[in-house]
Amino acid sequence: MTFDVNTLLTLFLMYLRVVFFLLLVPFFGKEFLPNTFKLFLATAVSFALFLYQGMEPVEFPTTAHYIGAMVREALFGFTAGLMLRLIFDALQVAGEFISVNMGLGLATVFLPQQPQTTVMGVFFTLMGSLLFIAVGGPEVVMLALAKSFEVYPPGAFSIYDLNPDYFLSFFYHSFGLAFKVALPIIVVMLLFNLILALINRFIPQINVFIVGLPFQIFLGLGVLIAIFPLLYILLSSYLREHIIKFAELVGG
Repeated sequence: MTFDVNTLLTLFLMYLRVVFFLLLVPFFGKEFLPNTFKLFLATAVSFALFLYQGMEPVEFPTTAHYIGAMVREALFGFTAGLMLRLIFDALQVAGEFISVNMGLGLATVFLPQQPQTTVMGVFFTLMGSLLFIAVGGPEVVMLALAKSFEVYPPGAFSIYDLNPDYFLSFFYHSFGLAFKVALPIIVVMLLFNLILALINRFIPQINVFIVGLPFQIFLGLGVLIAIFPLLYILLSSYLREHIIKFAELVGG
């Protein structure tokens, strides 16, 4: 491998695509990993892909063309990582909905490397990351990233190559997943609050606020444990389908 100017410029374009992709992609892009680790990982992956793909150095006539190629590579990595991250953000949103309806909205978790979030938000985020690893997500994602350099060589990507309908389908699927995950808890808590309202109406001597809040938490946890096998099947199916669509979109 000879390091001339064109080779280094091409390698830097690949690095931009990889680093913006890894900053957003699940598991690698989560706040639990230090940014220094992500940058060094992106450097190693860029070198490996350059040697694995046998990339030919790309020549650019002017500096303006190269700056435009840098912007396109960063945009490609950001867009690809965002598409894959939508489903994990949907899990976090579902956890936030469940926490609020269970009465755990104020029970937040403070982690130094990520914003303040609820207990269920952290739980569903970690569960989604573990399922992502279990279904072989990192391997498929890395192979799709390597395939993308064959479909879109460094500097050849254009924003008009993206299909907006395909991108919107990712958003709709992620929103539907958040709704399906949180729906059982929301329905049970709504019925429970209606029952508490009737009790407070017919038996005003009972302080439903003191009695209802602890029972509401235990009821929500019980329902969550009961539907956990169904959640596992639902999330695994969604993750597999989402990863396959992502691989088809990025890797052609």
